Amino acid sequence: MLKRDKDVFMALVSGDNDQVRAALLELSARESGHFEDHPISRKLVKEHLAQLVELWHLNPVDGCRDWALQFVADSGLSEPAVKPLILAALADPMCAFLPTVLYLMSTQPLLYEDVGSLLIPLTKHADEQVRWRVAYFAAQLKSRSADIRAAIDALRSDPFDLTKIYVRQCDEA
Repeated sequence: MLKRDKDVFMALVSGDNDQVRAALLELSARESGHFEDHPISRKLVKEHLAQLVELWHLNPVDGCRDWALQFVADSGLSEPAVKPLILAALADPMCAFLPTVLYLMSTQPLLYEDVGSLLIPLTKHADEQVRWRVAYFAAQLKSRSADIRAAIDALRSDPFDLTKIYVRQCDEA
């Protein structure tokens, strides 16, 4: 993690709207993939998880919801407090972080076993990464609701090989 990224992250979670606004401008200026090369510390995100969740709920400055969600999803912190963020992301087909959100769900599948109705529309998503991650998540579940089974059924005709692999794993379970 770069020191400058930590400073910007701390400004984002500060609770001060002027600092949040300035942080969002800096974050928006980062090159695509910046946080893949220089991820924010999971420990730092965990320490400030409550502030990120509050920031997301309050949404005091346009754009802060996306960054709060990205930092939570990238950190891999799947806790009940973040579930509203995850549900909102699943309901937003334009969410840029759907693959990351779906992966996060697969780390704690029991917490998200009731989201099947939100997954069904994602089985037709244009991004193959979203579709195969829906199948991957479903494969992690021990028991599947009718909506999860409907999502699996919708993915049976998906042309992407990785999606087919996870659909088969659902069938074998």
